Amino acid sequence: MLKLAMGLVILLTAAAAWAAEPAVTFDGSYTFVSRWKEGQADMVGWTGTMEIKATSLSRTYASADGKETKFYNSAMKQEGAVVVLTITDSDKAENKGQVHRNKFTVKDNMLTMESEDGKFKEVWKKK
Repeated sequence: MLKLAMGLVILLTAAAAWAAEPAVTFDGSYTFVSRWKEGQADMVGWTGTMEIKATSLSRTYASADGKETKFYNSAMKQEGAVVVLTITDSDKAENKGQVHRNKFTVKDNMLTMESEDGKFKEVWKKK
């Protein structure tokens, strides 16, 4: 009985340690690489920057000819493998309040942000 109780204590301690693991951090500065919507390249030739700090994410883009800019400021919350972005400010008022659920993956110094349904994808390079 004592062995069973000790085993249970060890198991619970390991489970508590695993649950206490911090969420993956994506904090940093990034430069825009590419964007896809509905399987088609989007914003080809554009430049951009992205800043992630704790619970906020800001993206700014400029067209190749410099005539158009876009920006999105978002509150960011991690829910397991999904990052939930709620737009708090944008170049277009109608974007404010929109909620997007994305999977973030990091390979080497590249961060990929992809919608759960795969219809939207952006790639960013960490500075």
